[in-house]
Amino acid sequence: MTAINEFIDSEKVHQLVLERFEVKPSNQPGMVSGELHQTIGMNPELMEVIQDLYANSDGFPFEKMQKFSLEEILTYLQATHRYYLTKKLPEIEQSLVDIFSKYSESYQLLASLAYFFNNYKAKLIDHIRFEEKDLFPYIQLLIKASKGVQNTLKLASNPDFSICGFMEAHACIEDELEQVSTLIKRYSGNQALPLPYKIFLNQVELFEMELRKHAIIEDHVLVPMALELERNLN
Repeated sequence: MTAINEFIDSEKVHQLVLERFEVKPSNQPGMVSGELHQTIGMNPELMEVIQDLYANSDGFPFEKMQKFSLEEILTYLQATHRYYLTKKLPEIEQSLVDIFSKYSESYQLLASLAYFFNNYKAKLIDHIRFEEKDLFPYIQLLIKASKGVQNTLKLASNPDFSICGFMEAHACIEDELEQVSTLIKRYSGNQALPLPYKIFLNQVELFEMELRKHAIIEDHVLVPMALELERNLN
């Protein structure tokens, strides 16, 4: 579990969270809360709580996030979606391409590996795009309606979409990514994996864990807060 131990190093977690807002590592050392807030437009206290969530494997006290606004939580999740689509998925995909270029004739595992990952990637992108197209704009309407912005309450009262409806249709897809790492381990057996495989496996395992943390914030913080706001407005 070396990869996991490295992942939860406090400095690595700090960098991981800030990467979502395209803050370069050279800008991070010594950055105080006010500078951080101004740079990324996020509440530094919320960032600290999120870092705690990523750094700890034990149960997370969701009430820590209740003091932050729905708008702040939403902004963070939107940044995370961009980060996944523009950085994490392309990085993992590039590792898979590197493996194919070097081992396509010697490892039968590759065809199954490519199938599982590409299938999962397509599902994850659809999952993110659905939330970006329907859920997040709907929550933004709820937020505006709660602030008394004209006409938004009527728009938010969408008969074709509701938080309850989203919860019923929402699928957890984190478990499917685990199939990729399981596949590698099963087929490799006691063989020594080439370095590109190890890199790819490391990326997949870390991304799987990160998606689970992301799901915690989304399912146990954002959605309940949005549901409460929706009920109050209706």
